[in-house]
Amino acid sequence: MIDDNLEEDIVEWIQDKVEERDADGVVIGLSGGIDSSVAGALGKKAFPENSLGVLLPADGTITKDVEYANMIADEFDLDTIKVNMEDANNALVDTFESIDIEKTERKHWPQTQIPTPDPASQNIQTRLRMMTLYYIAEKKNYLVLGTSNKSEILAGYYTLHGDGATDLRPMGDLYKTEVWELAEQLGVPQEIIDRPPTGGCRGDETDRDEKEFGLDYETLDAIHETIHEGGDLTQFDQDDVNRAVELFAAARDKEQTPTFTV
Repeated sequence: MIDDNLEEDIVEWIQDKVEERDADGVVIGLSGGIDSSVAGALGKKAFPENSLGVLLPADGTITKDVEYANMIADEFDLDTIKVNMEDANNALVDTFESIDIEKTERKHWPQTQIPTPDPASQNIQTRLRMMTLYYIAEKKNYLVLGTSNKSEILAGYYTLHGDGATDLRPMGDLYKTEVWELAEQLGVPQEIIDRPPTGGCRGDETDRDEKEFGLDYETLDAIHETIHEGGDLTQFDQDDVNRAVELFAAARDKEQTPTFTV
């Protein structure tokens, strides 16, 4: 269970970090999912007058993404702007796919054990969205508030220099199950809390997190916490433990850039 004061602690932390960076507020990319909704609510509470939600519809956006993003903005009176990314995304895809290089077939996202049909093309969208957020942030002297949670980071379920590129990670040490608890504490609409988590890059909901993980978040989080605390793993199905360990091991060094030292 999360602490009753967690909301206040994170809001204060965001305020402190923004002040340390001599910035004026925060910008959040709103996808209509639980993580961006919680980030949007926290950003608004930290900076009631200097927070901005950005809707970034592109090829992978479904109608409900925009509907839920607007729902969270209305719930917390969060100012928003919409930047239609579809034309820019399609132009980049056309340009990149015209490059005369042979494609290497692979079963997983880079530095993960998570299956994906075409990470090179799919990651264009996440990197374009983050580039847009940074353009807006730098124009307004805001910081980009990240949406990644601990479970996603542990599994490597994010794009380097895409949704993994951010100034602050208010939920980076919260398991997904704890994000759901925090959403309840914040008053995020139940419809958003109950929405199945997806990557949001394929224009439908086939890229559901739990399908790609091979585990639900409750199991993934419980296994990691048990490993971290040196607990008894025999309480879990052995296949689930093996899968979780496989995910954690593949993503362990994903954020580390090897640097030659003299």
